[in-house]
Amino acid sequence: MTLQKIIKQAEVLDAAAFAKFLDSNKIAYTILDCNIMDYNEDYFNITLDDYEDANILFSDGEYLN
Repeated sequence: MTLQKIIKQAEVLDAAAFAKFLDSNKIAYTILDCNIMDYNEDYFNITLDDYEDANILFSDGEYLN
């Protein structure tokens, strides 16, 4: 899967749904900052391990580009 396809999913999903998308597609990521009880509250800041640590950031469930 390309990074562009992953970013397109980030643009249309909330943070929790995006994490499920990554998990279901076996895309490894590292969480830098999040609310572990609800990814849609506060920041969900991750890097994509197999994509040169590309950074993905959500705030209150919305993707920030």
